[in-house]
Amino acid sequence: MSVETIAVLGAGHGGHAVAAELSLAGYKVNIYNRSQERLAPIIRAGGIELVGESRRQGFAKLNKVTTNIREAIDGVELIVVVVPTSAHRFMAEQVAPYLKDRQLIFLNPGHTGGALEFSRVLKELGVKKKVIVAESMSITHGSRIVSPAKVKVMRLMKLLFAAMPARDTDEALDRLEDVFPNQLNKAINVLETGFNNINAMEHPPGMLMNAGWIEHTWGGFRFYYEGITPSVGRVIDAIDAERLKIMRTLGLKPTPFVEMFYDAEMTNVKEGTAYEALQASEPNKDVKSPDTLHNRYVDEDVGYGLVPMASIARICDVETPVMDSLIMLASVANETDYWREGRTVEKMGIARMSIRELIRFVDEGYMK
Repeated sequence: MSVETIAVLGAGHGGHAVAAELSLAGYKVNIYNRSQERLAPIIRAGGIELVGESRRQGFAKLNKVTTNIREAIDGVELIVVVVPTSAHRFMAEQVAPYLKDRQLIFLNPGHTGGALEFSRVLKELGVKKKVIVAESMSITHGSRIVSPAKVKVMRLMKLLFAAMPARDTDEALDRLEDVFPNQLNKAINVLETGFNNINAMEHPPGMLMNAGWIEHTWGGFRFYYEGITPSVGRVIDAIDAERLKIMRTLGLKPTPFVEMFYDAEMTNVKEGTAYEALQASEPNKDVKSPDTLHNRYVDEDVGYGLVPMASIARICDVETPVMDSLIMLASVANETDYWREGRTVEKMGIARMSIRELIRFVDEGYMK
């Protein structure tokens, strides 16, 4: 089944970039956002200007720009969900009544447990249509909106990708091969994509251990280069060790943070410590810190990164004291219970499963 018409759900940085590039590639692209205010600059401009390191540059006209979810996904073969992972449940609830057989839903990104939660919500809502839900480990387009209706792509990412369940991954990849060429690599299953969430390793320690500096300077320092000191790096290494232990228990390839960072072409350090890798990261060197702890580096990367990892660790009988400590510190600092608000095994639909049942579930689908 070839792709001709695509719905991009979300009009943030990534949504702008994905919608613009796919339109310039010749696809009919609909862009949806629940906020008319977010779409207004696109409507006024008549489209989106794309610049930077993407495959194409120029002004992209879109097929539809809408706040109506039914209109956005009607008749499309591919639905690309480009929103913070905290909005996955909302998007699943919005699309559920209007899905058609054979539609492919691509969570770009799924981060940790995105496809699991999205699939669970569709099941809870009684969706019977034969759709495929898939995810990438991170976002395909590293980008920033630089002015109204203008987006700059800094980097096209090469990412692990899997469907939920994994038996659908090959079909999904076949359909996306021309849409995202040379960007998506087959993972074993969505556990592998989820546990290769690189942001969950680097952002929470950097934010929480620099809390005073962030609040005093309103983010007036270089987050990765100045904020990741040797002691912060040791905390990244510690939570990474816990992540790798969970992956080994699940039978997954345990790729260390530094190696993932190197493979993403973010550093020239392939082995060593997180501190060494981040100090050598030219793409990240001048990136400024967020100006508040209420930022996706905490809200998303703790609630939808560390929480699902630590929650799955309970199934694996693996202790995660450093992850747990960061979750607790984030909850206190931001007055938010991330264990309650975040993505737990209950929300992913895998509570009370054994390791064997969990692996069978992500490979084959819902247990009978």
